[in-house]
Amino acid sequence: MKKAILVLVFLLSIFSLSVLLGTIQAQTPTVQVTLYAGQISTSQYGFGNSSSLTSPGPTLTFHVGDVVKVTVNNVGTMLHSWEINTQNSTSGQVLFNSDINPNTYIAPGQSGSVTFTINGNAGNYYYICPVPGHAQLGMWGNCIIESAIPEFPAPLLLVFVAVAVTTLAAYVGRINIKRKITV
Repeated sequence: MKKAILVLVFLLSIFSLSVLLGTIQAQTPTVQVTLYAGQISTSQYGFGNSSSLTSPGPTLTFHVGDVVKVTVNNVGTMLHSWEINTQNSTSGQVLFNSDINPNTYIAPGQSGSVTFTINGNAGNYYYICPVPGHAQLGMWGNCIIESAIPEFPAPLLLVFVAVAVTTLAAYVGRINIKRKITV
């Protein structure tokens, strides 16, 4: 009876731990991106993976379910910002609550960040600078959202580990009982 209670307590502990780990994992970014924003020339703006800017900016690829943290460093001389949008202009819809400082933008020499979850459908979207006129001057890039990557669920893995450990403990205990009986 004591062994059954110990096994039950052990399994409940593993289950509680798996729920806790799943909660912590959901709040931690799984993808981190750093971009730079600014002017390429007086008539063209862009984004880049370094202070070397291009128009359109580099293609970003995420998966449904990703928790994404994007940091944008403003290396330009005017206000800039960032968001994922349904169009490569400000007339589209902001997706995933991905906008950085939507009312104040990012000042020159400063950076801004946003963390969001890709909770929509797979497809091709855009990231843009939402400051009026900037997307039209080239401050946009492609954002590809792919289907979720199937993962082996961590809570299920912990259950398998718990069963394996319990089985091993029961087997070792059985061997020890047989040794005591034969002695």
